[in-house]
Amino acid sequence: MNEFEKAIRNMIDLFGELVETEQQKLDAAAAHDVQVLEECVTKEQALQLRLRGLERSREKAQEQAGFGGLRFREILDRLPRDEQEQLAPLFEALSRRIQMFQEINTDTNKILETNLHVLGKALNGDKKGVYGGAPKPRHITDRKV
Repeated sequence: MNEFEKAIRNMIDLFGELVETEQQKLDAAAAHDVQVLEECVTKEQALQLRLRGLERSREKAQEQAGFGGLRFREILDRLPRDEQEQLAPLFEALSRRIQMFQEINTDTNKILETNLHVLGKALNGDKKGVYGGAPKPRHITDRKV
């Protein structure tokens, strides 16, 4: 069980780094800072590789502990009370970190999609008005201002 607990703690720490990197990426995307955005993407790729390795370690430790293929809630239900009290906060912390990452990632993706849409319109020379139509030409005798 020690290896399994260690793997969970390592994943909590890694998701903390992912949350921090994703927040930097969100800020860079909002500020249109391409250089910082590229640095964040590079760092995020390295963190994702580490995550894959940690996930394999967790699965192996979980299998060795006799809980292969079970969800965290199912594992807790099968543990003695003292081990439940030890692992429940870890599972909750990991769940919170994953949720934070997903929320920030969603926001980042929305900003990036918007930026790409604006960039695409600029590159295509789309000069339509705000509502999608070109402004109507005014006649010289039109008195409305």
